[in-house]
Amino acid sequence: MSLEKTDAIVLKTVEWSETSLVVTLFTKDFGKISAIAKGARRLKSPFESALDLLSLSSVVFLKKSGESLDLLTEAKLLRRFRSAQVGLLPLYCGYYASELVNALTENHEPIPGLLDSLCHALNELDRQANPAWTILDFELQTIQRLGHTPSWRWCVACGEEIETDRQSIAFSPQAGGVLCTNCTPMHRSYLRIRPQTLQTLESRSTQISDSNPANMIAEQTPPPVIPAPVRAELRLVMEQIIICLSERRLRMLDYLEDLKR
Repeated sequence: MSLEKTDAIVLKTVEWSETSLVVTLFTKDFGKISAIAKGARRLKSPFESALDLLSLSSVVFLKKSGESLDLLTEAKLLRRFRSAQVGLLPLYCGYYASELVNALTENHEPIPGLLDSLCHALNELDRQANPAWTILDFELQTIQRLGHTPSWRWCVACGEEIETDRQSIAFSPQAGGVLCTNCTPMHRSYLRIRPQTLQTLESRSTQISDSNPANMIAEQTPPPVIPAPVRAELRLVMEQIIICLSERRLRMLDYLEDLKR
């Protein structure tokens, strides 16, 4: 067992006893951890507000071996997520971002840059940036960091380049990308999406890949104005990708219907 210090965002808290919490944190250096915070529920908690949901804190924890919960010994608040003061949709988007990270990561598996991406997305929501683009970019960057970026241009089955001058294109979340006209009949489950939807997804993915050395979400180019049907399809595609990766429907997805409009 050893004491470790790192920055972390609070993803989830669960009551453990009359005075303690089990906290799920995503850390910069150690990935996701689950730890007991003894005394966190007391009126005069040693952690104060450092364990509020989505707070960024500097934490010290005792790393336990095996499947045992780690022990959180210190937490100092660095930054508070304030989107509750902005509106419900940014707040729901922040909760969704934390649920997404929690669902797609395993304990003690470091993922370089993911904490920075989450911090950046929360900062964007706090400053009232467009929530639809903020969440889309965060989703794309998260699946990219996890090695699950879909094939946007080449048929995932045969490798042929997709013809984008068609009325609609087949996309299979289960197979991991687009399907050409020859391979589509061999797949039972796929979506039909507009070429503009596919081009938007590929463009945003490329911007994220080519972003600055810190791999932050691209923010230099203003988000394009796109028609409502395409916005709805973007959400449909991302929802199905996330459901496939997490093997369940995330609870907060039901609160993001306004992103489709």
